[in-house]
Formats: sequence, structure tokens, C-alpha cells
Amino acid sequence: MTSDAVPVPASAPGGSAVLRPSRAAYAQALRANLLVAIPLIAVSLFRIGTNWWLLPVFVVAILLSIGGVLLYFRNARIEFDGGRYTAVSMFGSHRTFAASDAASVVTVRSLTRSGLQGTALLMVLRPDGSKLLKLRSQTWEVEQFARLASDLNSHGVPTTSVDEPITADGLRDRYPKAISWGEAHPVALGLLLALVTVIVIFFIVVVSVFLPAT
Repeated sequence: MTSDAVPVPASAPGGSAVLRPSRAAYAQALRANLLVAIPLIAVSLFRIGTNWWLLPVFVVAILLSIGGVLLYFRNARIEFDGGRYTAVSMFGSHRTFAASDAASVVTVRSLTRSGLQGTALLMVLRPDGSKLLKLRSQTWEVEQFARLASDLNSHGVPTTSVDEPITADGLRDRYPKAISWGEAHPVALGLLLALVTVIVIFFIVVVSVFLPAT
């Protein structure tokens, strides 16, 4: 682990800049995780074939996913100027903080997960260790991380680099307030969400069976 500033190109003229998510990075992340996604899609299609009533759920999930991606790339961005930073969400909400609010920038070269390609990560942390901002290389370029870190460095915020590969669970051990339990245990979270989904579907089916006919 090192604590050196990140050498990168200077900010845009006038000290202002706007960073937007990278479609190229997103496409690369999709290709890298395709081998994991294909079996899940195959299982979903098989379940639909044996349970036709799941088709509307599957279609709605696909439409919501596509709509969410389009909305994200349309609205999401990071704006910074003169030591003030604004993160704009996919829904257009603004969250602004100053360099004086930040205690450190943490850059992670390779956040690893079982079966998935390692991803880079940038976090801006408060003095108490909680996060002000978190960006992942699945939708952002590493060069954008460096540019943002450099601007924060120029306003007195130091950078800590985690150069060795590390798991989300290991990163949570170092930064417990910045990494949630779900991020550190994605498989367990996925199983929990799947269980909740099954319970909800089962409840709907049972209720629909016992509802009186009209």
C-alpha cells in the first residue's frame, strides 16, 4: 500500500471538468462477465419454458435493466470545479461535497471476485472512513479515476493506493464504513434476494389460487 499522488494530466482549462460514464468500459465489463451471465440466462429461459407465467416477470426485468442502463449513461456524471465536486445520479439528483470534506482518496487496482475479472475502484472517504464517492471501472475509465484523484490531491486530499489484488471482503476489513455487507458478500446477497423473490412469487400464486372467482 502506498500514499503517493497519482501523476495524471491537468484539469480542463479554468479548473472545471465533467466526467461521464464510459460505454466502452461498460461493454468491456459485459464481455468479461459473459461466461457467468450465459448460464443464468439459460436457466431463466428454461424456467420460463416450464412456467409460462414467469414470462411477464422476465420481460419486465429486461426492460427495467435496459431502461436503467440508458438512464444511467444519459444522466450520471461527476462535475468538479475549484475544490467542489458534484455527483449526479442516474435519476438526475445532485450530491455535492468539498475537498475539505474528504480525508483521503483510495484507489484499488484490482478488486477481485470469484469467477469474475478484477475491477479497479476509486473511493473518496470522509474523516470517519465513510464514503463520499465510489466509482468502479465497470462503467468508468481508470484514466478518469486518475484525473479526479489528481484534482483532489491538488486541493490537499492525499491518495492511498491498494496495488495488490484484494477481495471485497478484504477491502471491507480495511474500510468497514465504505464497503457494505452486500458488496463484501455478493453471493450471499444474491441468494437472499432470490429467496425473497421466490417467497413473493409463492405468496402471489397461493393467494391467486384461493381467491374466489368473480
